[in-house]
Amino acid sequence: MRFRTSPSPAVDEAKNRTSDDLRNEYRLINRERALGGTSIGAIADQNDIARELECRGEI
Repeated sequence: MRFRTSPSPAVDEAKNRTSDDLRNEYRLINRERALGGTSIGAIADQNDIARELECRGEI
């Protein structure tokens, strides 16, 4: 298994998006994963979104 040593490009994008937009994307990724989606990129993006929301005090 390979671990990322740097943040994904989504991190910079997340800083410029509203919290509502980030929460919506997080929910969409959750729905995709619930249906069996296992894209590593989507999981990494979801983790980045969660970190950004946490930094904002939204979680």
